[in-house]
Formats: sequence, C-alpha cells, structure tokens
Amino acid sequence: MPQFDPSTALPQIAWLILVFGVLFLMMRGLLPRVEKVTEVRAKTIGDDLGAAEAAKLEAERVDAAYQADLAKARSSASSVVNDAKAAAARDTEARLAVVNAEAEQSLAAAEARIGDARVAAMAKLDAVAADAAADIVERLTGKRPEAADVDAALAAVAQG
Repeated sequence: MPQFDPSTALPQIAWLILVFGVLFLMMRGLLPRVEKVTEVRAKTIGDDLGAAEAAKLEAERVDAAYQADLAKARSSASSVVNDAKAAAARDTEARLAVVNAEAEQSLAAAEARIGDARVAAMAKLDAVAADAAADIVERLTGKRPEAADVDAALAAVAQG
C-alpha cells in the first residue's frame, strides 16, 4: 500500500497539513456566517412560534366570546319559548274560563227548563191523577165525584 510506504510518507503528511490548514482557515472564515444564519433562523423560528402562540390565544379568546354569545342566545331563546308557553297557557285559561262560564249558563238554563217542565208535568200529573181517580170511582160506583172531593182525596193521600 502506498500510504504506508516510508518514502511517500513525508509528502503525504505535508499535503495533510496543507489541506487541513486550508480547510481550517475556510471554516474559521465561514463559521461566523454560519453562526449568523443559525441565529437568524432561531430568531425567525422564535418569532413564528410567538406569533403562533398569540394567534392561538386570540383564537381561544374569540372561541370563548363565541361560546358566551351562544349561551346567551340559547338563554334568550329559552326565555322566549317560556314566555310564549306562558302566554299560550294564559290564553288557554282565559278561553277555558269563557267556555266554562258559557257551559254554566247553559246548564243553569237547562236546569231552569227542566224545573219548569217538572212543575208543568207535576201539574198535569195531578190533573191526570184526579181524572183517573174520578174515572175509577165512577166505574166502581157509577157516579162521577165532584172535582173538589177528588182534589181533597188526592191531597190527603199525598200528605200521608
């Protein structure tokens, strides 16, 4: 192997030192530029992260405001629905009261008509009973009794 040949070792070491020196000087000249680029990139990344964090906080604030507005809207809608239900209930109660009043009036009128019909029927019943009693007495005795006598007999039977 030529690397291990002692006759070529000295020139190889010289070239090694020369190439190493040139590379060292190049790196020494480029290193500040690389550091500067690294710092600029780090600053840009930091600024971007800061902006992203600020945007995230703003988005969270907007979301919280949205949720608060949404809750307020839901509460308002619930209040409107409850008010509408209450108004409908009041309207229904008022209509029901009117219908109940009309029904009670109709019931009272019907009871009055029934009472009148009962009185009329009872009056007719008394007349029919008196007529029937007079007919029975006439058939049994052959003589029709006086109306006053029949009424007195019916009154005595009704009392006792």
